[in-house]
Amino acid sequence: MTLSDVLTITIALVLTYTMMSLLVSTVQEQVAAIFKNRQKGLEAAIRELVAPDGTTNGQLRQIAEELYGHALVGGTSPKGRPSYVPARNFTLALLSLVSQGSQADTMVDIRRTVGALPDGKLKQALATLMESAGADLDSFRAAVDGWYDQAMDRLNGQYKRHTQAWLVAIGFLLAAALNVDTFTLVDALMKSPQLRAELQLKAEVFSKQGLPPDGDISVSRILSDLAPLPIGWHFCPSGAQQTGAEAAKPSISATPPTGSTRCVSPERLVRAELRWTDALNVAGWLLTAIAISFGAPFWFQLLNQLVNLRAAGPPPEVKPEAKPDAKGGRAGS
Repeated sequence: MTLSDVLTITIALVLTYTMMSLLVSTVQEQVAAIFKNRQKGLEAAIRELVAPDGTTNGQLRQIAEELYGHALVGGTSPKGRPSYVPARNFTLALLSLVSQGSQADTMVDIRRTVGALPDGKLKQALATLMESAGADLDSFRAAVDGWYDQAMDRLNGQYKRHTQAWLVAIGFLLAAALNVDTFTLVDALMKSPQLRAELQLKAEVFSKQGLPPDGDISVSRILSDLAPLPIGWHFCPSGAQQTGAEAAKPSISATPPTGSTRCVSPERLVRAELRWTDALNVAGWLLTAIAISFGAPFWFQLLNQLVNLRAAGPPPEVKPEAKPDAKGGRAGS
């Protein structure tokens, strides 16, 4: 196998990871929307800025409650559960509630209202920002904006870590459900020049089209692009179960079949009969899931680089498969 073949195999794998990442991201976003993870995280972060967990002061708890329900905050979403609030909206709503509806138009008014707040993190934070702003009200509001943005940066970091764990979990489940085993894919690509060439063409087309926005690619399109690969499951006819490694390995021909390639016997599933190759399959799914967790943008950027590198070299030579002659031998032998 030449370096050109290795590069083509790598391109095919990266295309697979890109497509699977798009599929997993679509599923993850749907799950997040169902459980309202973004909205719940934003609400908790806003309340934490005003009345952290354990705060018993009724005034601070009331400010936190009214702040999230304020027209400039909760009103930014039709259902009152926003997933994003601009910093200036937060600042204006907070200062309005802290001043209890009075017009705090000068720093003198701000100092008086902040000084009247109960002791706690809110008073400490606003007092510190007030001192740094001096007598400039606009500077003070900008400082509160920055304080809020820092809290949102922390929230985004937490959400990304949470999302990363979800991507691995969902990626593993989908890799197992679709039987996207990295080891099997590499084996199939090594044995089939036609499969390598077909996936390379798909990669070049996909690279030129550009990475679609989240949720802007259909599941059918993803599965269609992955169809030439040896993925999927099908059940053996009753009594047609193979034995040994022959049953555990997909059958790879010169032109791998579309869709299902692995034969699973219902009898073996009922008996929960496991083989060492099953552990290898699980490891292949796990490797696929870990790769998926890097995200579609990462793999698409790598795909572009590899496609450009491949375009700079000679095209891969696809040798015609030898066909059996009438006597059962190989043509040309």
